[in-house]
Amino acid sequence: MADQAPFFVVGAGRSGSTLLRLILAGHSRLHIPPETWFLRSLVRDFPLTGALTQPQVERAIRTMVQHERWPDMGLPEDALRRQAAELVKPGLVDLIDLVHRHLLNVSGKQRLGDKTPHYSAIVPELATLYPEARFVYLVRDGRDVAISWIDAGWERYYEQGFEWPAAVAHLRRDRAAYPERVLEVHYEDMVRQPEEVARRICDFLGEAFETTMLDWQDRTALVASRDRHLHARLQQPLSENAIATWRHRLSAVACFSMEACLNRELLQVNYTLRFSARGWRPLFFVTSGLLRRMAPLLRRGIPYLQNRRMLPRNFYL
Repeated sequence: MADQAPFFVVGAGRSGSTLLRLILAGHSRLHIPPETWFLRSLVRDFPLTGALTQPQVERAIRTMVQHERWPDMGLPEDALRRQAAELVKPGLVDLIDLVHRHLLNVSGKQRLGDKTPHYSAIVPELATLYPEARFVYLVRDGRDVAISWIDAGWERYYEQGFEWPAAVAHLRRDRAAYPERVLEVHYEDMVRQPEEVARRICDFLGEAFETTMLDWQDRTALVASRDRHLHARLQQPLSENAIATWRHRLSAVACFSMEACLNRELLQVNYTLRFSARGWRPLFFVTSGLLRRMAPLLRRGIPYLQNRRMLPRNFYL
């Protein structure tokens, strides 16, 4: 049934998905557990349809229980193995559903949502596993995402590991392939109008809006302790100061560099460029090419200079 099918919140990390998780978790029917992560390995390594062989079942279970995020599921390995042994000709989705059912039983709710942003890369596979699943794509201005990634010590916007451009590409792919199953939500709208966005998502999922969803600050304990340093703002009221932070945090040079690398995707999801004149485009091409070629050197050199106080911590090149 569609109103029981799982749904997935995807996009790029540092786009506000944890805030959205807390909002959705306030619904009486919806449970949003910690990020699972291991589904990406499962859909890569095992057939999506048909029964698995016994060796495949064993390998799939090993993939799940050996993942560093498995303890967050709260399902003992021996219990998972016992339940899997009771299945007759299980497919991959049957093994995953053992975890989903456990999470729902513990929560006392009826419908599961998986908030694992980088699953945007595997939406086609998830759509095959769950033909009635829906996908909420959360989008945030890529310049703000890039700032947040750098502040967290993650990849910089010109490095291959920076996932925001790929998430935009995945959104465009999936919106075309599954127009009725994909909802695009912008972080900026969620901050400005949380109730309106929550209502849109509920309508999309076929659920009734509940006002308790807006009491998201009462649910900050759902954030894993290891991740709370990344989500300090969840303790604060929503503020438009969190929108377009790049306008006051980036120098002209840093802003130009970001737009050189991200301009195409920014325009595709309707963000305005500071350097929008056509005359900048040749220099965009040159700048992005140089930054990407120099990425390994910059990855080592910038922290080296910061540690010696030769560059500030908030250096966004």
